[in-house]
Amino acid sequence: MVRHQSRRTPRTDTRVSGLFIQLLTTEWTTESRGSPGAQRHNATPASWVLPDAWSGAEDSAFLLHQVYFSEQRRFLPRDWTEVRKGRSFVEVEAFYIERSEEGVRVLLDHGQMGTPGRLEWSGPSRGERHEELFRLSPGEWGRGVYDERIPYWETGHWGYCKHVLNVGLLRDAPRDVFVRTAPKAEVIRQFVSRRRGPVAPGAHGLRESSVAP
Repeated sequence: MVRHQSRRTPRTDTRVSGLFIQLLTTEWTTESRGSPGAQRHNATPASWVLPDAWSGAEDSAFLLHQVYFSEQRRFLPRDWTEVRKGRSFVEVEAFYIERSEEGVRVLLDHGQMGTPGRLEWSGPSRGERHEELFRLSPGEWGRGVYDERIPYWETGHWGYCKHVLNVGLLRDAPRDVFVRTAPKAEVIRQFVSRRRGPVAPGAHGLRESSVAP
């Protein structure tokens, strides 16, 4: 008797465990600074459902999920995943995520922002290049957010980016954990707009929007 293969859709894993990093980036130009463009880029989400669990990924690996929204694509999402191994830390844009036996530490690298130096930003970490945003223990997740203004040197125009980082040291969590639950910590940094690159020196500031340790 001939056996027919099952045509049922394979079951998708709905729960995940491990260290998950999700970066959502929204990029726009001056064309979208006013309404209705501003409404569209302000409406991009701060979290996304994690993709299907990476099969065979080591527990020590960094599992990275990136979601990108751009003015050019009318802020429609484009997402992809990757696995990074071999180091105890990973750098994603200006975020620095470090793993240890105790848990996870998330920092913001002000040097990557083009705003180093004690005269250019203020706060509890004044004058230091790396600012610790939060720490996580197993089962917790946190969120970091920063904005930046960047020059397009080839055109002379300005571009704007918002980066939202969700980091979770998860244990049997649902894939929509970043969407349906509140973070243990959320830190937002909004920098005074400035041109990165060879410009005249000047004083620039940093405003702390919210901190919920």
